[in-house]
Amino acid sequence: MSFKVSGTELFDAHFLKQLQKLKVGGITADEIEEQRKKIRYPEYLGAYKVEEEGKYNNFKNVDGAKNDKGHLGDPTFKNLFPQGSKVKTTDLSPNFGTEIEGVQLSELSDAGKNDLALYLETRGLAVFRDQDFRDKGPDFAKKFGEYFGPLHIHPVSFAAEDHPELLVTYRPAGGDERYDNEFANRTGAYGWHSDISFEEYPASFSFFVALEAPQSGGDTVFIDLREAYRRLSPTLQKFFETLTVIHTNYYQNQFAKLKNYIARVKADYFTEHPLVRTHPVTGEKALFFSRAFTHSIKGLKNTESDAILGFIEQHVTGNPEFQVRAAHKGTDARSVIAWDNRFLLHTATVDFLQHKTPARHHFRITVLGERPYFEKIEDKENLHSNGSANGNSNGHSNGH
Repeated sequence: MSFKVSGTELFDAHFLKQLQKLKVGGITADEIEEQRKKIRYPEYLGAYKVEEEGKYNNFKNVDGAKNDKGHLGDPTFKNLFPQGSKVKTTDLSPNFGTEIEGVQLSELSDAGKNDLALYLETRGLAVFRDQDFRDKGPDFAKKFGEYFGPLHIHPVSFAAEDHPELLVTYRPAGGDERYDNEFANRTGAYGWHSDISFEEYPASFSFFVALEAPQSGGDTVFIDLREAYRRLSPTLQKFFETLTVIHTNYYQNQFAKLKNYIARVKADYFTEHPLVRTHPVTGEKALFFSRAFTHSIKGLKNTESDAILGFIEQHVTGNPEFQVRAAHKGTDARSVIAWDNRFLLHTATVDFLQHKTPARHHFRITVLGERPYFEKIEDKENLHSNGSANGNSNGHSNGH
């Protein structure tokens, strides 16, 4: 499989002409005010403001590895799943991803949040049902996220009204007229990525809160990059551990210009991260391959880089044995999906466009993590006591 950098098609004149002709990938900036009149939670779809252009510089998180709340988590998760509570857990796969009922995120104590951090760092993905999170308001959401670390302000994506820290994803309600328009010139709208991998300090945790969602479809699909690393031969593992990958948001910014989105952070990043990274709490190794933002491998010729990245793309995205689907299950499910971006890849799906559905409207709290690094487990002297042993148990030490 040859590798093509996501977004380079924007410099193809014919493709660009078709893109401007069709309404692909949601609404433009000019349509936000009209859409706000039609949705249940208009406070979570703010209009772009001219005065915000270039206003922000994203926070760093220099001590992110040391200050990760997972270090404080209890490996039995007794504060997340208190004894005697009516908690039901259903694993999405044996190795990662769990659906949870009976835990109210908004009511967690600090100790419960520490356990949640560690749980996400071991199970990777948690889907919480029947949450009151969306009704607590943007201020609450911001404060909740800040417990885990500095929050990211996205350069160009939609955001909540007066809360740039709360990224918003939005596709309008509609019927089958959306299908032909979306897929007139492409066969899929998915885009595998780890959130904001183009940043110097990419995301640790993401909390994705459903405001409105189709009854079925529109799922988020996840890939476990720990297992993708483990499946490689030892020879290839060692080779990949020597490589550095360049991540960029340049093409995302170009697309935003076409949609008239104002850039809150005016910067095109070309950021270097190791292809294999070490988790600061569990010590586990994982590939760090963020497809949508991956540009090239540092120091290699283009043909060499493309060949290696093409292999990785096929290896990572083509194996259903380390993929799971997190279903939103409609507006009334009141779902909140949380995950650790340091070893999970994900994409939205738009398999509902042939049907009449409400809007697919969510907001995301994005916590900045540490700067990615590679460190061999056997060389790590002060590995956290919840480290590799806890990670290999995949978060099941609470007995669920």
